[in-house]
Amino acid sequence: MSRLKVIVVGVGFMGLLHARAVQGLRSAELVGVVDLNEDAAKAAAAALQVPAFTDLARAIAETGAQAAIIATPDPSHRRPAEIALEAGLSVLVEKPLATTVEDAEAITEAARRHGGRLMPGHMLRFDARYAQAAEVIRSGQLGKAFLLTARHWSTRSLGARVGHTTSPLWHFAIHHIDLIQWIGGASIQSIDGAQALESAGGSSAFLSLGQLSNGVGFQVSTGWTLPDTGGRSTEFEAHCEGGVIRITFAPGGGLTSWNSERGQEVEATAWPTIYGRLEGLLRREVEHFVEAVLDGADFVVTPQDATAAIRAAVALEQASIRRAVP
Repeated sequence: MSRLKVIVVGVGFMGLLHARAVQGLRSAELVGVVDLNEDAAKAAAAALQVPAFTDLARAIAETGAQAAIIATPDPSHRRPAEIALEAGLSVLVEKPLATTVEDAEAITEAARRHGGRLMPGHMLRFDARYAQAAEVIRSGQLGKAFLLTARHWSTRSLGARVGHTTSPLWHFAIHHIDLIQWIGGASIQSIDGAQALESAGGSSAFLSLGQLSNGVGFQVSTGWTLPDTGGRSTEFEAHCEGGVIRITFAPGGGLTSWNSERGQEVEATAWPTIYGRLEGLLRREVEHFVEAVLDGADFVVTPQDATAAIRAAVALEQASIRRAVP
């Protein structure tokens, strides 16, 4: 069996998860990790038992990598993606593809110019619930959709960990924007309201509503507002003329461990570890990327999809009213 040689760029939380996903695939080989922080790169490399690099071009040359996964902080995806594509690698970029339309288009143009394969990493496209919701709506069995709503609330401790490089819009809502445009079958056309809230206590939220170009309404609400003991709360609904589709996520995928003082979520959906191997939605996404590259097949998520989501997110960000809550 042919194995795809993969390097992971960025060894933060998501980068390490992607690296573990690669190592769990028979069709791929993790040949190195890259990070500008030399200590972080060496620590990750030691844990994964692969070479460490601080220079991406050198890593590509020395490992013979055929593919790269870009998992650097959201605003810094463009340059490593361009370097990898210019070197002829296939590239998976963790969502969002970029945080500006200019950067998203530049990455896409680099793929076109150098004949590279480019896949944005919108993980929820690999959740059977959303995929089946899209199929039901496209089949017309519930009539025409007229309103799509998405909400996701997470913990303030997550905001403390990631808030210095991202926001609820780019960390969470970008997922929902992609899903709404994909499932709704059209791009966001008008924004009727958007609000970004920040509290002195560390809570942050993003709220928006508007309409797609085909007339379907949408509403998105997300943020990190909950105590660690509160768990996460996620729901997606598609209101149609003949019925409704509802997707509800229990905290941690429905698994909580308890002691005498508190309950704690155990990840069971996105990237659970089962029998020592990373599984879940992230593994499905990485496996799809690897197999599509090896087989020359189409990706489920295209750069055009990701750029459309970014264009909508930028418009929502520009339209949002920012409020500080004492």
